[in-house]
Amino acid sequence: MKVLCLRVRRELMLIDGKICRERRCYNCCLETEMILTPSDIARICSLGYRLDDFARFDGTYWRLKNRAGRCVFLRDDGLCAIYEHRPLGCRAYPVIEDNGVAVPDFEYCPAAHLMPWEEYVEMARVLQRVFEELGEPVPRILRRSEFEELKRRATR
Repeated sequence: MKVLCLRVRRELMLIDGKICRERRCYNCCLETEMILTPSDIARICSLGYRLDDFARFDGTYWRLKNRAGRCVFLRDDGLCAIYEHRPLGCRAYPVIEDNGVAVPDFEYCPAAHLMPWEEYVEMARVLQRVFEELGEPVPRILRRSEFEELKRRATR
């Protein structure tokens, strides 16, 4: 007898922004310090935006601009005007780099504790692409046991 195993992909609530939209949360778009990669800049410029419209140079990196404390692409309805073309760092969030390690931002993102392991890994890989593109040391992805322990401690 043959047993068929179908791997069902979990709903990716943070990667696709579903949970953020449901909760009407855009904390990560407030006072953003998001670094832009060269591919981010090219992608956004291809939409017709000029670099000065959306980015500022801090002496080391290009970063998303804020207007009145909000990302320049955050619309009044709380949605991103360029969501399908958003920067890699935005795609990776709430996974951030901390001391050379890709970790969930449990402190600032109210939904980070809902992230399953598989989603963390996918987002951490996007974060690694950011660092690779910038020519910076690539953050290490947590082992599953490390991720689960961090998550456990964050939800206490």
